[in-house]
Amino acid sequence: MDLMLRLISRWLVQCSPETCERLARQLGFVLFRVFRIRHRLMVRNLGIAFPDKTVQERKALAQESLSQFLMTVFEFLRASAIDPVPGVEVEGAENLTGALAHGQGAYILCFHLGNWEVMGATMTRLIAPSYVVVKKVGFSSLDRFVSRVRETIGFLTVKRQKRGDGFKRIVEILDQGEVVGFVMDQARPGEPKLPFFNHPAKTNTSFAAIYQKKPAPVIPGYIIRKSFERHRLVFCPPVVLQTTEDPKQDVINHSILFNKVVEDAVKQAPQCYFWMHNRWK
Repeated sequence: MDLMLRLISRWLVQCSPETCERLARQLGFVLFRVFRIRHRLMVRNLGIAFPDKTVQERKALAQESLSQFLMTVFEFLRASAIDPVPGVEVEGAENLTGALAHGQGAYILCFHLGNWEVMGATMTRLIAPSYVVVKKVGFSSLDRFVSRVRETIGFLTVKRQKRGDGFKRIVEILDQGEVVGFVMDQARPGEPKLPFFNHPAKTNTSFAAIYQKKPAPVIPGYIIRKSFERHRLVFCPPVVLQTTEDPKQDVINHSILFNKVVEDAVKQAPQCYFWMHNRWK
């Protein structure tokens, strides 16, 4: 697997950005329309999120979303040889730098919109060391390949190896005045179903629980693809989190608010969102 990915990576490096984008769209068409990869799930998800769209509109949006994901894969495979950061325009950087000025570090509320790998690398290279809480990617050889490319581009990670070590590392990063990113939009077993696009969706509440133990400014951040290897990275003003005397309810309320932040960003560029994940199980 590692050798195959290296070979594909070298071949893609030889292609122009225009060729890579065209190939991603052609492959997206074949996978969605012919092989029907995640076809039913994506169309259903889009029906929940955008009930006013016709079935044909949802199918077109789903196909584009799959093509956009393939562009992310191609960009990642090229990243070890072609620096992705110069192709990123940053908007609202003052929201993050202003939050960091308080000396508490900062959380980035992030999600699977656009090329999240380039987002992490850009934050580290242009603003401050930024770490993203991640889990193992597939099988061991794929995980090693992904980790190697991430190291090359400056995508810093916090890997949870055993219970409690992830939180300890997060505290260290924040105490150093740096950034921790939490990906908010993946379902986890045993988590509550909270509103997302007005429907109950399994919601990862661990971010809200960690925030409760270690408060720091929460900055929503997302990246939107303009074209192949050209992106717009946006940092929003800090999320205002109200606390009460009921910590358990605070975790739920904050997680609901985080879902709303994700929802509002996705509405701006639904074609860039990862609709293949089953949030509404």
